[in-house]
Amino acid sequence: MSKEYHAEQAARARVIYAASRTAESDASDWEVAIAEARSSISNALRASDYLRDVPGAIRASGEHSKVIRHILAPPLSQDQFSLFYPSWSKSSEKAASRRPSEASASAVGKAVGERRWESLTPWIESGRKPTRRELERVYWAIGTLIASQHFATIQRNRLARIQEQDVIAILVKNGWTKLPSSLLDTRASLPARHFMHKTRFATATSRPQEVDVALGLGGSVVLAMECKVTNDATNSIKRINDILKKAHAWKEHWGSFVRTAALLQGVIAEKDVVRLLDANVEVFWSHDLERFEDWIASA
Repeated sequence: MSKEYHAEQAARARVIYAASRTAESDASDWEVAIAEARSSISNALRASDYLRDVPGAIRASGEHSKVIRHILAPPLSQDQFSLFYPSWSKSSEKAASRRPSEASASAVGKAVGERRWESLTPWIESGRKPTRRELERVYWAIGTLIASQHFATIQRNRLARIQEQDVIAILVKNGWTKLPSSLLDTRASLPARHFMHKTRFATATSRPQEVDVALGLGGSVVLAMECKVTNDATNSIKRINDILKKAHAWKEHWGSFVRTAALLQGVIAEKDVVRLLDANVEVFWSHDLERFEDWIASA
């Protein structure tokens, strides 16, 4: 389809997304985000013995570094933190299933020693555990900062799950067969008219990249479809970069045997859609799934 078509769909997606964000639904998601943030803070404080053993907490779970970054004065984003402490790995913050490196753990501990928000954590100087009032102050001081990130993630993840379910429903309706997810590391490992949900493609330059839905198109060709929801034009840059990074890794390893597709929803900047099209990524829209259905029928 033409770039003009996709510009029109981007504008339409923005209107649909805005209409879906009601005050009631936003308030409900915000309450969930606040509860998740408080839980994250409580877990990080307990794991670190209330900031007296920060490296130990990070070695147990890199996810705790999100809370620790917000206890600094001022709180630091991931990019700012990695700028000041380059031995820390951004990926370690998402490493729930594997232990972060000793270097990452030490970097977070060093940051607390150098940049801790002292007036927020007075119990450290006193060599004691925090009082209930001091803990509540921590929750209120950094809870909303963390919750704002959780809020955006909650909404994106919910809509992305719906996207994936919609794609799967279309495939099943059209007679496609779902296979158990497994590492795709050889050509023709996904037969025509078969698909996998949440599987991984091997790459030569990095660890295997997960794909939301993989579709066997026949002739040993597989379509790797990414489902992306963005909350604003700035966020769309990051989401589109994610797709392009995977598309590049797959193309380097598989050549023309893996094609990349993106199913988009929310606020997508037109220039970001153009970046996908210029990279030969097939672009579809959640509000126009009939076109996706027609495309797989002809592909």
